[in-house]
Amino acid sequence: NTEALGLADRVAVLQCSLGSGIGEKRMGTFDAVVSNPPYVPTAVLAGVPREVADFEPALALDGGADGLDVFRPLAAWAARALKPGGVLACELHEGHLDAAAAVAEVAGFSAVRIVNDLAGRPRVLVACKPE
Repeated sequence: NTEALGLADRVAVLQCSLGSGIGEKRMGTFDAVVSNPPYVPTAVLAGVPREVADFEPALALDGGADGLDVFRPLAAWAARALKPGGVLACELHEGHLDAAAAVAEVAGFSAVRIVNDLAGRPRVLVACKPE
């Protein structure tokens, strides 16, 4: 995508698990952390529409009992990885956004807000690292 959009000289793509491959020298240098982690609560998985369940492995969907099993360590890591004024944005399950906001605040984020998706449903948590 970066090449197709002509951004290969400005965007570095790193593949790792929840920041494990990011060296300490890069911590505190990120402008944004954007994620679509597994966020469907385990009890809700059975009701996921077929067009999703047929093409996504459970590993990509199952976020644990409250859908925040991956978000918790991600928020903590992002709080270290982002520079002051940096932004964390994550798509999450609409039933657990208040709990996710509390996790982000405990991690040190401010100006935590919920943004609706294109269908008008609350879906994305956006949080800023204080300057």
